[in-house]
Amino acid sequence: MKLLSIIVPAYNMEAYLAQCVESVLRTPSLAQVEIIIVNDGSKDKTLRIAQQYAERYADTVRVVDKPNGNYGSTINAALPLVRGEYVKILDADDCFDGSRVAEFLTFLRKIQGVDMVITPFIEVYKRREHRVEYNIYSRKFYEYGKSYNAEKIFGDGVIRYFMMHGVCYRTELLRKMNYIQSEGISYTDQEWVFYPLFYIKTIAFADIPLYRYNLSRDGQTMDSKVQMRSLAQLVAVTEGIARYFISSSRSVKSTVRLQFLRNMVADKVRIVYRKYLLIMDDEAFEKSGFDLVDMRLTRLLGQSKIDEFAVPVNNLFRVDLLNYWRTHHKRYNRFTRHLLLAANSLMTAIHSWIFR
Repeated sequence: MKLLSIIVPAYNMEAYLAQCVESVLRTPSLAQVEIIIVNDGSKDKTLRIAQQYAERYADTVRVVDKPNGNYGSTINAALPLVRGEYVKILDADDCFDGSRVAEFLTFLRKIQGVDMVITPFIEVYKRREHRVEYNIYSRKFYEYGKSYNAEKIFGDGVIRYFMMHGVCYRTELLRKMNYIQSEGISYTDQEWVFYPLFYIKTIAFADIPLYRYNLSRDGQTMDSKVQMRSLAQLVAVTEGIARYFISSSRSVKSTVRLQFLRNMVADKVRIVYRKYLLIMDDEAFEKSGFDLVDMRLTRLLGQSKIDEFAVPVNNLFRVDLLNYWRTHHKRYNRFTRHLLLAANSLMTAIHSWIFR
């Protein structure tokens, strides 16, 4: 049995896949690793490159070739094939720090049985890099290498959300919960860091910045312009997460866990509202059908028992965008929105300077 399985979703990634795979293959502990490359109906040479690696590293690399079904479908195709005790996702345009893979494997052996392992990761920009810790303040509150009861983590208020790049799960946990990711739409990595939280019992932290998250590539889904064009998909994922919370919360006995998950739902809904009420340009907003989106989200918030809900510009600048919309049935005018965005950027920079 392998110790770590790495799922690599790949769609038209011929320019990046080799770097991605090589970053894992350079570890001296390769016998403990498997890489499952899922070709999601690529139209370039992605499949050929993946198959070449499978031929050269038959004990390590496997390839799944499937019709295009978007991100979630690649995870769903790979999970039944996973042989590792732990599983982690590595997007094909990102990579690992190859010098830290063996160290991460050693950590997994030492901490075996823990449901969720969290590591820092590196955001890679064109001219700089930035280390991201497990909480928004980038301060270390938990001891590395120690197993924590998940209820403590949920109750402390240190961590508000998790990101895909920093999490690794025990495979059996995902199998027992019958984990399935939404298909046909983007942004479903948010499900990867939400659904398992209903089930995990133990969490450990490793001071190993393994994942290198490439933010320098034009056209990626996290690009702000791409996000605005794909906003309907982000809305669909957010609504799906809210519905999952509503249906699954009935079986959650811990009020601490329930409130943590409820706060995550609220934060995800706030992100959607900010994009509509603050970022979207006037012409697009007029065509967006926001009234219907607002109606659906409001209903889901009520069913999630999120009663006091506001949409501030950010956590420091408390101008409530949603209250203004509800009061006047219009957004702030273009000039005011630009001022609010500028203030948000300034406060975010100050926050980063103080805490990071």
